[in-house]
Amino acid sequence: MSSFVVHAGPAALEHIERQGIAPADVACVPAAAGGPKGLALIRLDQLLFGGWLRQAQHVELIGASIGAWRMTAAAQVDPVAALQRLADGYVAQSYPEKPSP
Repeated sequence: MSSFVVHAGPAALEHIERQGIAPADVACVPAAAGGPKGLALIRLDQLLFGGWLRQAQHVELIGASIGAWRMTAAAQVDPVAALQRLADGYVAQSYPEKPSP
């Protein structure tokens, strides 16, 4: 059993089976909201945006909530460091027991 599953339409699946996936094949990276669940994707983001996707000519980044912050960090000159700062800041945040309005 593979730990990586590809869901694709017939034409995309045929392309992937024949040629694999290249950075030029990626037109958009959507990043969903999800609060702390977004932290689980930081390391994958660092690998993609710090290396592989740097070869792409143009990739649209869209996101909501933590996903928007991840894509903002990914768009920085040094996405690996920016994504690490995001993760560190997210984990280190704290609030008083009874915050004011």
